[in-house]
This record gives sequence, structure tokens and C-alpha cells, in this order.
Amino acid sequence: AKDVWTFFSQMERRNHCIFCQQQHAANSRVKATDFGLKTGTGTLRKHLYDNHLDAWVAGCDRLKIPITAEEAQPFLADYRRRHGQSASETGSSKTKDRKPFSHEGFVNAIVEFIVGDDQSINVIENQQLRAIFLMLREELKDADIPHRTTIRKRILEVWEEHLDSLEKEMAHLGHAFLHILDRLSILEKLGWVTLDNASNNDTFMRWL
Repeated sequence: AKDVWTFFSQMERRNHCIFCQQQHAANSRVKATDFGLKTGTGTLRKHLYDNHLDAWVAGCDRLKIPITAEEAQPFLADYRRRHGQSASETGSSKTKDRKPFSHEGFVNAIVEFIVGDDQSINVIENQQLRAIFLMLREELKDADIPHRTTIRKRILEVWEEHLDSLEKEMAHLGHAFLHILDRLSILEKLGWVTLDNASNNDTFMRWL
């Protein structure tokens, strides 16, 4: 649920709303709301559309994150109406290109659906859903549709691939940071570096 987790940060074993944090930083009298780690996405999403609707929807549009949760639609429609937008005026409204069918692509699409919409892995065992897949492609057989063990394995593979990619991407963060400072000719003018309390920032500063 990218429309939710993009706008929360995890600190000190709590989920913190970034909009609340911004408001609190601007005015210390404003209370910054946080939630337990086990709080469901529905509750977190309700906080966003109840308290930060305009900033939330604008952020989702800018980042091309679709808001598909049924309970959020009346609030989304209200935002569109107030801003003179049609229902289609969203960063996610463009029709995606149809991809050619392949078994690997089929599995990946199911994984994206389950992860992106916070579905249970067991949803793939639903007979009505499997019947829809069979109806959409005549040559497809039930044996071609993956089961939860295959989906779980693929999710873990994608997770490991993401971690590897992230590790490579972040490996030269210190170099990139210094390069930017050097280009701006402010390397010797730097007095403070403000970071959150993530452990990788300790490594980053030790390297600097």
C-alpha cells in the first residue's frame, strides 16, 4: 500500500506520520501523531484522509501513486471537486501498456498485485480468482497458475533483489555527497549535518 507507507516513517518502534512531523516542526504546539507497528494500513490511511487530505492526495499524484482503497474514494472525489479536477486527473490514470504473456511475467504480476494491495498470499488459492484467470486465457490450465508456495518464494526473491540493488545504490552515497558539496564550493563551509537516528547514518558519518 504505497499510498500509505510512503507517508509514514518508522522511528523508535513507532510509525510516524510525516505530515504531522512537518506541522510539529513548524509549530511545536501541534501534536505529531504516531502509531504502533502493528497498526493496520486502513487505520493509517484513515488518519491521512481525515487529517491531511490535500497534502496526501497531492503527494500521491506527484509520485504517481494510485489511491484505490474504496473507503478513501469519497474523500478523493471531494479533493478533485474542490480543485476543479476530473476523476481521471491523477498521476496514475494513464493506461498502462499491455505486456505480452509469459509464465514469469504472470507470476510477477500476481506478486505485484499481492504486495501492492496488501493482499494475503493465500488469495491465489481462491477458486473464483483462479477461474477468472482461466476465463481470460483459453490455453491456460489450472496447473499453470502458481500456488502460494511459488508466490511466497518469488516475493522473497524480489525482496533479496531489492536489497542487493539498494546496497549497490547506497554504496557510494558518501562519495556522491562530497561530490555535490565540492561542486557547490561549500565543502569547507559545512558546519552541521542533520540526520535521523538510522544506524546506516552512523556509518555514513564515520566515512565522511
